[in-house]
Amino acid sequence: MLKLDTQPVVYYSQLDEDHFFTWAQEIPCVKSIDRGYLHIQEAEVDEQAMRDLLALLERYGLSPKPLAALCTPENESWFKDKEKFWYHDVFESF
Repeated sequence: MLKLDTQPVVYYSQLDEDHFFTWAQEIPCVKSIDRGYLHIQEAEVDEQAMRDLLALLERYGLSPKPLAALCTPENESWFKDKEKFWYHDVFESF
């Protein structure tokens, strides 16, 4: 289980925070949210779930670096595409 820390997120209203967690819970591979962490079941991360996770993290300014651990031979062809907006933030060191 991959744990993503959501605590750096700044919410601008209660509704903003509610939307973040509602969105996260709608991603099928997110199994639970506990004390500010999203618990992601790696075996259930398909292309759509990965794209949803990337979008969520981008929208709320969270680092997608931990998602690099979810790179597999099955998703590498599109996930490690250097033309994608997330490539630098996920796979390159700062």
